[in-house]
Amino acid sequence: MEPQKLGFIDSLRGFAALYVLVFHFSLITTPAAVAPRWLAPFTGLGGSGVTLFFVVSAFTLCLSSDSRRQDEGTPLRNFYIRRFFRIAPLFYVWIVLFCIRDKAIFDVLHSPAEIARSVFFALNFFPGHEQGFVWASWTLGVEMLFYLMFPLFFKLASNFGRAVAMFLVSLLCRWVWHYVVLMLVADQSVASTYYNFSLLHHIPTFFLGIVAYRLYSILDMNRARQLGVGELLIAAGLFGLLAVAYGMINFEQVDGITVQAVIYGVLLIGLAIKAPGWFVNPVTRFYGKISYSVYLSHATTLFLMSSVFGFIYRRLTYVTFAYAVSLAIGLAVVTLISYVTYRFVETPGNNAGRTLIRLLRRAVAV
Repeated sequence: MEPQKLGFIDSLRGFAALYVLVFHFSLITTPAAVAPRWLAPFTGLGGSGVTLFFVVSAFTLCLSSDSRRQDEGTPLRNFYIRRFFRIAPLFYVWIVLFCIRDKAIFDVLHSPAEIARSVFFALNFFPGHEQGFVWASWTLGVEMLFYLMFPLFFKLASNFGRAVAMFLVSLLCRWVWHYVVLMLVADQSVASTYYNFSLLHHIPTFFLGIVAYRLYSILDMNRARQLGVGELLIAAGLFGLLAVAYGMINFEQVDGITVQAVIYGVLLIGLAIKAPGWFVNPVTRFYGKISYSVYLSHATTLFLMSSVFGFIYRRLTYVTFAYAVSLAIGLAVVTLISYVTYRFVETPGNNAGRTLIRLLRRAVAV
């Protein structure tokens, strides 16, 4: 698909980042900037934004792998270089900032071992330390491991049927992994937390992203648009999200993140077929561009602004109004910080990766 038609991907990333932000908004502020009762079920499902990130990540990796496979002599090496420079520079900046923050505010010094686990993205190998000390960084431990294995997964799931088969295998692997973790980790609370934040718990989500890509690649888009399939899938995805949030449907026997991944996969395909302006627009695409910066910056920013939100809640007795004003102010500050880090850390980091690829290509040519 041509780059100008990929706005729906940016918009989904933007929605995911903002959904995670509203999820954390009430959880990390002190006192809590509570959501109004009518909205709380929806904001309470905001953690599923991470699931959407994983689905979109797998989808876009498939898209870029197919488009670049024919033009590069060393696609595997270049893939790993791009992934590292996409994630590491900004994360390393936040490692430094968290070390400073935690010493200044909590009088906590992080050990070399803690820092090393984050620097090398090894969080998933250490039960009890899988979440890291940089808030929300557990996802990077999962994501980087998935990047490491993606070329193999992409090859195995080489068409729609094989992708579905690999998804089913991943469900079986997750089931086995759950019992293995519970048996091997003595402290059951640690075991449960480690399982929830482990790669194998989330691997079916990534495979659903691959399934979505394989389905997208064989769809007759023109025919689908004529039949209104895009609108149907968008409506189904949004209905599913609201139905899960407000308890209209319940899947007790199925892992919740798998239900979320299916819903987001349906929404993704619907937007790929037909991208309505109310969802795919300059604002949502902008937040998609800075989504990684929003993800890493929002938690600490909102936490440090707790006193501001507390002041607003004391002055405005109507919770809906207090929440809206607080969220708008918090989002404005997060947006400013995220744009700065995107402009001066993320973008140079991505450029450094591209430069390294060019230098290696020239070295081989010589």
